[in-house]
Amino acid sequence: MSLRRAGGPDLAVTLAVTALVLGPLLVGGGYWLVGDMVFVPHQPWKSAWLGLDGSLPRAVPMDALVSLATHVVPGSVVQRLLLVGGFLAGGLGIARVVAEQRWYARAAAITLFCWNPWVLERLLIGQWAILLGYLLLPWVALAALRLRADRQAWAPAAVVLVLSAVCSPSSGVMAVGVLAVLALGRDRRTWAWVGLLALAANLCWAVPALTASTVRVSTDGVFAGFAARAESAAGTAASVFSLGGIWKTSIVPEERTSAVLVLLSCLLSVVACVGLARGGTDRRRWAVLGAAAVVLALLPALPGGSGLLEGLAGHVPGLALLRDSHRFLAPLGLVLAVGSAHAVSAVRARIRPGTGALWSAVVLLVVAPLLLLPSLAWGALGDLPRSSYPTAWEDVADLVGSDDTTVVLPWEGSYRGYSWNHRRAVLDPAPRLLPGTVLVDDRVLLADRVVPAEDPRVVAVALALADPDPAGALRAQGVRWVLVERGMGEPEVPAGRVAYDGGGLMLVDLAAGGPVADIAGDDDRSRHVLVSIGLTSAILLLLAGAAWILRSGSNGHHSHESHGV
Repeated sequence: MSLRRAGGPDLAVTLAVTALVLGPLLVGGGYWLVGDMVFVPHQPWKSAWLGLDGSLPRAVPMDALVSLATHVVPGSVVQRLLLVGGFLAGGLGIARVVAEQRWYARAAAITLFCWNPWVLERLLIGQWAILLGYLLLPWVALAALRLRADRQAWAPAAVVLVLSAVCSPSSGVMAVGVLAVLALGRDRRTWAWVGLLALAANLCWAVPALTASTVRVSTDGVFAGFAARAESAAGTAASVFSLGGIWKTSIVPEERTSAVLVLLSCLLSVVACVGLARGGTDRRRWAVLGAAAVVLALLPALPGGSGLLEGLAGHVPGLALLRDSHRFLAPLGLVLAVGSAHAVSAVRARIRPGTGALWSAVVLLVVAPLLLLPSLAWGALGDLPRSSYPTAWEDVADLVGSDDTTVVLPWEGSYRGYSWNHRRAVLDPAPRLLPGTVLVDDRVLLADRVVPAEDPRVVAVALALADPDPAGALRAQGVRWVLVERGMGEPEVPAGRVAYDGGGLMLVDLAAGGPVADIAGDDDRSRHVLVSIGLTSAILLLLAGAAWILRSGSNGHHSHESHGV
């Protein structure tokens, strides 16, 4: 069966899944604003988007790309393009991984990969960039299988590693892990290729992280705070094995609180594992990949696991990347999707005259992910309504200068519940919408603990707000503006001239009460050079890989069947 003929059903199933998940966002205006998913109409350019300001690069360089894109089209369009493009890439990618299977087997892989608790929970927590990284994993797998078959075929791996690293640091790390497990063997030159590609691709965020100077990352209690949780009486292990178990229990859908449905989801995972064991030629590699994902996700939840990680993180700060270890469960979705396709093919092979009833089992395996998780349909069954920014936000943005520093009140964490956003908790959009430096309380307020602020500037502002003369103390810190977001408590507002008051926002100009100190920003030339080198390396790797693919025409003539899955 040619890939061209196979592409029709794959595209149809992927489009159907994408429409079912994202439909409400696509049929009207506005934004999905929830958790960390913050898009704004126009995101002004800042050095922080590239990690040049010394801050921790949580969204570097994705924020830079989004900022550039909003200079061309509104942020609402950017959000739709990214989410739709991600689901299309994920569905069509997993279909390519199991391209030798019949269309209904590929359909089972598509539904399980794109429609599972991990996808829903990351969507509800707003981690759209990490979700995009997950949806790129099939292409990482394809690149890995090709590189193992031909060590000269480095270009696809280069391209997909850079794209994954752009999504988020954890996505870049996961992509490297998938590539290593599926591609590496006894050939030392392949090891060298993978190491070189992994390093160059991830320099875009690794260099800003290593050269960051204005942050202090706390690991005290965070591994336990972000550990996987049991969603039902079936337990934590059952939740994780069925691709659920996120730490934020408030967003867990109702059906995942049923032990029966969780165990049925585990049964689907078992069927996928059996299918992979019986039909996959690379089953040992897939098994290692899936097992590693489960272990990483469960480790902080195991007795002594969080304490072990905290102790190690005291000596290896980079382990803080694992604090939300549940996100590293993502490769299990890839493994189970491949296994599901093989399971469907195995059932189909048993169909003989008089056993046509087995077709119902084939259909059930294809639609089981949807039946077990109806909450993912139609914007989480309406739990993701569209919202639009009041005009006051753009009015305030017009008053703030690109060299100004703004403090946002209330000073009670960085998540807000605006009335115009249906009171859903969302990361404060002010840092992305206002020009200049915008400081919010970046403490993470969990149910049983508070993760301390990471930015020393935030600590300095907290002390200034507690000063007998907060306006003067803030001016001494170089702060000119105080933005008060109404409707979430009654914070004490420092004295100053009210420059704007309306639409739920009040902007206070502290400069009216005295001179604002000229605090020089972090302008470390050596950091700028190193960050520029890292970004340039990633860009050159991406361009070189894309040019090699286009020149060779390998993206259109690649025969996946020669790799075996």
